[in-house]
Amino acid sequence: MEEKQIMTNEQLEAAINSARAKETFANVLIYGAGAAMILMFCLKKIPLAIFFLALLLVGGYLWGKSAGVAKKLLSDQVVSGVLKEVLGDVVEYNPWGKINPVRMEFPFSYNSVDGSDHIKAVYNGLNMELGDIELMDKTEETDEEGHTMTRQDMVFKGQWLTCDFGQELAGQVYLSERTKKDRRSLKSNVSVDNEQFSRRFCVRADDPREAYRILTPYMMELILTIADKSGGTVYLAFLRDGKMHLAVQTGRKLFELGSSNAKVEELRRKFLAELRRFTDVIDLLRAEDSLYKKETNV
Repeated sequence: MEEKQIMTNEQLEAAINSARAKETFANVLIYGAGAAMILMFCLKKIPLAIFFLALLLVGGYLWGKSAGVAKKLLSDQVVSGVLKEVLGDVVEYNPWGKINPVRMEFPFSYNSVDGSDHIKAVYNGLNMELGDIELMDKTEETDEEGHTMTRQDMVFKGQWLTCDFGQELAGQVYLSERTKKDRRSLKSNVSVDNEQFSRRFCVRADDPREAYRILTPYMMELILTIADKSGGTVYLAFLRDGKMHLAVQTGRKLFELGSSNAKVEELRRKFLAELRRFTDVIDLLRAEDSLYKKETNV
């Protein structure tokens, strides 16, 4: 097995910033060569168009290679340590892997899934998964000349958390946080007594009694607190098999470098805070007794 070379903060910052500089150069090459290629084709200067096409391909290769170097450095030198500090030693991490979503009550439809930074871990005895996820709606459009084009709209970008609480839950309930945009498209089939919760969340369940078992007054306040601290729009699913799914539309990635030069200690603090935001959800929910199915004497 290849050993990871431990770098000083200064070495790591220099290496990441160098990879990002190459990535920026590749981006400039891609856009410049692409624009020039289109212009040459329009002017019917085919040899020049082919030359700029070659430059475009070179730029794409350089971009992919530089982005991969930066991500691997970040994963090996920063993210792995953060994961161990928060989640312990039982962690599997794939920077290029993706989590599999399940049914949620989304105010949109999607037919394509992408993702990265897939984490599988045992956190305080519970199996959990976490990762970045992008949901896209792909449609094919045909113009007047019969040419078919694929249009891809990103409808969700954020994080997806799955936690198996290890015992059957009290019901199957779906919660969707309302935004101004989708306020009308999300309709509850369960009414709750908490006016603030009712305004903010759409509640759906096959059996309303299951929703009432889980959504006690305290649990609703807990979910409101989770939503306030989530950093995005929250979608929750409590499933009878014991699993809870939380999707948060943040519009960003979990382990994101940002636009400024890399500062290793700042990145560590930022990544720790992001990761603990999700483990805090697990800690809060696992302690709430209403979440679990009660044994009944027949």
